[in-house]
Amino acid sequence: MRILVGLGVLVLVGLVGCSTPSPGPGGTAPGSSAPGSAPKQTLAAEQRRLADLFKGTPVVVETPKEGSLRIAVPLEFAFDKGRFVVKPPLGKVLDLVARSQRAEPTRFAVSAPTDPQSKALLLATERANSTRDYLVARGLAPTRVTVTALASGDSVVILITEPPAP
Repeated sequence: MRILVGLGVLVLVGLVGCSTPSPGPGGTAPGSSAPGSAPKQTLAAEQRRLADLFKGTPVVVETPKEGSLRIAVPLEFAFDKGRFVVKPPLGKVLDLVARSQRAEPTRFAVSAPTDPQSKALLLATERANSTRDYLVARGLAPTRVTVTALASGDSVVILITEPPAP
């Protein structure tokens, strides 16, 4: 049954990756700003978009408080046991987040747990760093991403926050 759920998530995430809006007249995507200007997207709008994309999957997208967005990917879809290489389902989530937030001034806090029944914080640290490195490889500045290793937990969590007001 777990294999069927995992395959279903992979198929759904693959389909989501293919559903990005195409450019409309003038070369801009629907709902975006004119060419040359960076689109401004609120975290509330991003939460609605991602929640719709991941509906029916184990990915949880929520807004815990104003000005923040929390995305949780179950550990079994994020990393193999004892490993810290990002698995494809987590990679698809990170791809979507990095693409939409690349031009935004948001900050990211990545939390990754070690394996259940383990207290190896080194593995959790490597997983959090691997997740950060994946986001950085997709265009986010390293200074925008902080990492936390967790001694326990069942999900990789990405918390996106708006910068403090000047």
